[in-house]
Amino acid sequence: MRDLDGRPAIEGGTPIRDAGIGYGGQSITDADKQAVADALEGDYITRGPTVDDFERAIATYVGVDNAVAVTSGTAALHLAGDAAGYGPGDEIITTPLTFASTAHAAVYNDATPVFADIDMETRNLDPEAVRDRITADTAGLIPMHYAGQPCEVDAMLDIAEEHDLTVIWDTCHALGSTWHGEQAGSHRDAAIFSFHPVKNITTAEGGMVVTDDDEFAERIRSLRSFDMDYDPPGHEDEPWYQVTEGVGFNYNFTDLQAALGLKQLERIDEFKQRRREIITRYEEAFADIPGLETPTVKDDVDPMWHLYAVEIDEAFGCDRKRFVNAMHAENIYVQVHYVPLHYHPFFQKSFGYERGQFPNAEQVYDRIVSLPLYPAMDDETVDDVIRAIRRIHEYHE
Repeated sequence: MRDLDGRPAIEGGTPIRDAGIGYGGQSITDADKQAVADALEGDYITRGPTVDDFERAIATYVGVDNAVAVTSGTAALHLAGDAAGYGPGDEIITTPLTFASTAHAAVYNDATPVFADIDMETRNLDPEAVRDRITADTAGLIPMHYAGQPCEVDAMLDIAEEHDLTVIWDTCHALGSTWHGEQAGSHRDAAIFSFHPVKNITTAEGGMVVTDDDEFAERIRSLRSFDMDYDPPGHEDEPWYQVTEGVGFNYNFTDLQAALGLKQLERIDEFKQRRREIITRYEEAFADIPGLETPTVKDDVDPMWHLYAVEIDEAFGCDRKRFVNAMHAENIYVQVHYVPLHYHPFFQKSFGYERGQFPNAEQVYDRIVSLPLYPAMDDETVDDVIRAIRRIHEYHE
């Protein structure tokens, strides 16, 4: 029997949980495993027909004409930036409250990432902050749908139209989310997804670029496989004759991943419902806890929450740092998403960023914590998270 006295584990009490849990994780069934095993029996286990099937399934689900599978969301960003024509002298506006890959869509292509501040309610890019950062060198926008809540899509599209900018949507958190009834990722010019194990569906690793632009999609397909022309003039007579047309990459997706992805996509509504159920339990439990702020959901938005990021302020009884360490001591490994990119040495040294430039992102960062949220969580695990938070709050109040 666990000792659930009033002391948090960090103060000498017995941890709420014997085994640790993280903030996210995959849900793999026997049917998922069987699909992968079946793919191993096929004639192709990479760049084969199951990859084509998965791409068509994602394109249909999102509501676009094309989907191109690659090795990761990061690879998808890399290739999308290349296909968009980003290059030296171009400035690409994005959010500082994201993972480094979002900005690397510019960096990988020798363009300059330009950060704009966020809306503190949604933690997404603030359209007015974006407008303030536009210059004659601005070539594109990379809005990111933080935690699964779509950003101000219409406002971003208006800005892009006014200034003739390419838009690449970082939708890694938001497969299954909708904006005014439209799937996240369905808007111009292209969007990218990640299928990492903590994302909304998984292929272990993997990513996807989706677009209605046929030429853009063909460019991605070529770049993911060495920028190779597999059917150049002369190939008919010399079937071995294949040529590289530029600097491409080996970002090919396997049929094993695609088989898993197809089964996972069948379960996306189930995953969304379970995430919603967990969040409902959290919101009910936290309603009477001062200093713990739950996410705001904008009107006409239906998020599929990838993260459940709350904010901790002084009214809770301890600061964010103490809260995180106390939760870890309870064997509940909450996380912070993200250290703002302008805090990172690379972006400071390479592009001159420094702390203090984006006050909204910094204020959110100082308070934000991602609680465990994944479909495989059972009710007992959810209750453990709630009990741990109450225990820490009651000890410090």
